[in-house]
Amino acid sequence: MKRILPPILLASASLAGAPAAPGGWERLAPLPVGNGGFVVGSVAGQIVVAGGTTWQGETKLWLDHIWTYDPSHDAWREAGRLPVAVAYPASGYDGRALWFAGGSGGGGAHRTLWRLESAGPAVRATPVARAAVYAVGGVIGGKLYAVGGTDDQAGIARTTNHLVATNLATGAVERLADHPEQMVSNAGAAVLGQRLFVFGGGYWDAARQGVFNHASAHAFSVASGRWERLPPLPHPGRGFSALALDDRRILVAGGYRNDAVEFVADAYLFDSATGAYVPTTALPYAGMVGLVPDGEWLYCLGGEDRKRHRTAAAYRIRWAELLPRG
Repeated sequence: MKRILPPILLASASLAGAPAAPGGWERLAPLPVGNGGFVVGSVAGQIVVAGGTTWQGETKLWLDHIWTYDPSHDAWREAGRLPVAVAYPASGYDGRALWFAGGSGGGGAHRTLWRLESAGPAVRATPVARAAVYAVGGVIGGKLYAVGGTDDQAGIARTTNHLVATNLATGAVERLADHPEQMVSNAGAAVLGQRLFVFGGGYWDAARQGVFNHASAHAFSVASGRWERLPPLPHPGRGFSALALDDRRILVAGGYRNDAVEFVADAYLFDSATGAYVPTTALPYAGMVGLVPDGEWLYCLGGEDRKRHRTAAAYRIRWAELLPRG
């Protein structure tokens, strides 16, 4: 059963005493509650955070809240509720609205495609034939592409490598070429042009009875319908945040490296022309975070910063500062 967050928990999101962030990152008002696995985007000049998960003591809570951040007042407000609690869906932005499919409210994956409108925000829900939790993806040409994930948030051993495209107008779902790895979940994904780039991700190893991480990277071309193998990441990981900063470079940052190192703040620029990973300014904290661009700014929000915990941290930086100089 989903539990309502009491006011005292919301108030506990203060970050007083937090260490200073690396150069360039500006600390903002924290999220109303520590949160990870949410949908995030920029809509009509405001940052929108929808759904996600948090921890209350030893209890994991799955959220249905929608919050918006007003940069002009450095303030968050609750803007509405989703029809159900949703976390870890595949999501993307089409220039007008946030789209997301699947995810979970603590059990099986929702077989639903949602559109978060720019005004309200109102939520439109469309049933779909298939969707997953812990899948990743993006919007290209009127379709939400989603790769990997599982049919139930507790069914990690059933993680797949399936790639599906959901038509945003009709909800029709098409199965496409499988991701080259046998399993992939919680990868980093970014859209650049007509390609979906997928970095790392987790997989279940039955022999070792645990989740381990890929160092591989691949790009799916909508035009050819095929996957291209890219140079591997500097290190394996899952839970990367990835997004295109310009027409050539993709930021790949944060995530969970392994059980010895755990969460990291490392950040790289992947050059799609050369295949090189170039280190850039680290995230303001280590974790599986939400990254969203808005105008000249890149926002780093919340996320899982240690096991069985979510942070309410919020920062921003001018994304041009992450690019090479000269």
